[in-house]
Amino acid sequence: MIWNLFLAFIPYLISFFLFTSVTFQERRFLRIGTLLVWLLFLPNSFYLLTDFVHVNKFPDVPFWFDLVLVSSFSITGFALGLFSIRTIEKIIQLHYSKVQSKIMLFCILYLTAFGIYLGRFLRFNSWDLLTNPIELFASCVDCLFIPDVQNFTLGFGTFLLVLYFVTASFISKNNNV
Repeated sequence: MIWNLFLAFIPYLISFFLFTSVTFQERRFLRIGTLLVWLLFLPNSFYLLTDFVHVNKFPDVPFWFDLVLVSSFSITGFALGLFSIRTIEKIIQLHYSKVQSKIMLFCILYLTAFGIYLGRFLRFNSWDLLTNPIELFASCVDCLFIPDVQNFTLGFGTFLLVLYFVTASFISKNNNV
């Protein structure tokens, strides 16, 4: 879980870097390339929620300890992911219309849900895009037509969407962000 939390920090750090770097914002291809790397790592932030499958896995560890540990990692990962998406949304809004920005946001959230599926159930990692691209691509194409994959992606993507909009709305009203 520590490794997963480390991976959850990567999209947050990338989004912060993009937001503060004038060079990356001015150079379109550099910005888009960095955004793709960010998107590749973004599912790691929300993947931590799926670690609840490990709760009560070891009989010598009290249930409450597992629950608190997994919850704290999940909440931290979610916060990093939500802040990261909010930052990227601001960057996207600088370069695209409001409608285009919302469409991109929807795509980001549902692609993130699909990425979580790939990680939890097919056991792919972000770096498999570089180390194992053919198997990753073939698996993506194969599983697109499986109802369980579609249901997971739609369900988790909608969960992320609702959570994001509730959080963004709350932050905007309280901080004028």
